[in-house]
Amino acid sequence: MRRAAVAVALVALVFTARSSAQSTGGAFVAGEIVVRFRPGVTSSAQADAHRQAGGRQLAEIARTRVQLVSVPAGDERDAIARYLRNPNVVVAEPNFVRRISQQVLPGDYYFREQWALHNTGQLFYCIPWIEGQLCFYVGTPDADIDAPEAWAISTGSAAVKVAVIDTGIDYTHPDLAANYAGGYDFLTPDADPMDDHGHGTHVSGTIAAAMNNLTGSPAEEEGAVGIAPQSRVLAYKVCDASGGCTDFAIEQAIARAIADGAKVINMSLGGVEFSQSLDDAVQDAWSAGLVVVAGAGNNGTTALFYPAAYDNVVSVGASDEDDLRASFSNYGSWVDIAAPGNVILSTFPMAQCSLSTTPGDTGCYAYNSGTSMATPHVAGAAALVWSRGDIGTNTQVVDALLNSADAAGAGSVRQDSWTIHGRLNLYGAMTYLAGPPPPPNNPPTADAGSDSNWTDSDGDGGVMVPLSGSGFDPDGD
Repeated sequence: MRRAAVAVALVALVFTARSSAQSTGGAFVAGEIVVRFRPGVTSSAQADAHRQAGGRQLAEIARTRVQLVSVPAGDERDAIARYLRNPNVVVAEPNFVRRISQQVLPGDYYFREQWALHNTGQLFYCIPWIEGQLCFYVGTPDADIDAPEAWAISTGSAAVKVAVIDTGIDYTHPDLAANYAGGYDFLTPDADPMDDHGHGTHVSGTIAAAMNNLTGSPAEEEGAVGIAPQSRVLAYKVCDASGGCTDFAIEQAIARAIADGAKVINMSLGGVEFSQSLDDAVQDAWSAGLVVVAGAGNNGTTALFYPAAYDNVVSVGASDEDDLRASFSNYGSWVDIAAPGNVILSTFPMAQCSLSTTPGDTGCYAYNSGTSMATPHVAGAAALVWSRGDIGTNTQVVDALLNSADAAGAGSVRQDSWTIHGRLNLYGAMTYLAGPPPPPNNPPTADAGSDSNWTDSDGDGGVMVPLSGSGFDPDGD
């Protein structure tokens, strides 16, 4: 059985483990801001605005018209104020840096170690010991998402793609290679989103690690299994090796996910700063029909955490193996749902493990904790629900996930006492009775009247302008 570190190091890590932290402390990229102009503003007017404010356009997201702008380092806040004084500008804000990070608890233990999927009260996170094993955790029966029951209905569909906006993916991993659907590195930039951190590979395995895939001779079923093992992963690398992820890169990835046909977006990252442009990108994804899932953060408080706290995002807190709130997890009336997030086994970059040819154990695996680990349980569940024949909209998917959640749980504290709906129940989501899809939303028609010009004839700085227009919404919605 492979290890990424010797047993002594494993023992030390289990006692010093930290949650998968996701806060920024207000950090932003020096010398960069994010700007969006009003619709219809000409390129020359935009150039004038940049000149007057002392900025220079570096890049633009065509779908949302959000621009990355260079300004002198140290002048970011003043530059933002200058841009906002221009009536053609609707958004000007720092290019915030959101974060992912974690301590790794190495291991490679197969399905019986994945308590989140099937918890029988088993011992887990075990290491070889004198005449047997030394185990550090024990579960509570049924403190899980009922995955085997759900898989009896469906293991998903290759037509459903999940966009993992993270540190990339190790697409050579034997548990991930078959379900890798391509991606992009927005840091380099190029089409090679190889993971140099580990976080994105771990998240991807929870979503879509293959089921019943064989390795070695004589062949054995390899490693771990994902929530939706037939779904495909689009990997968008927006976070660097230290775990820092800029808003502009995240927004680029959201736009790319829409264009690439993703059905679900997983963002196991975030920060406490509100960003209007990031919110706009998220709402664009929702309007385009995607389900957006994000981690609630690991500060152990009720403070809002973004992008999880935006409208139309499924915000996910972390429960533990006893169906209690993991001590690090944020919670409160804005957290939609809980999912297992403590000591979660999943795939990890191959370069971080020693080579093994043991049948069924040729990949690299690790234990991580955090709402980063809870989030892909819900994103994977969304992918599985999308495979249902009676589901046709993102609204239906979210309704199934939230309204079938286990409100009570298997522990001593109700799951809906610290989240809105309770803990994810995959079988419940797969059997939830979906309502009829909404009727098509036909666009309204509008007539603002004819163009006209008005002159300030008395020079007092104001003109009373009469407006005449009409509009009609044929379906009233």
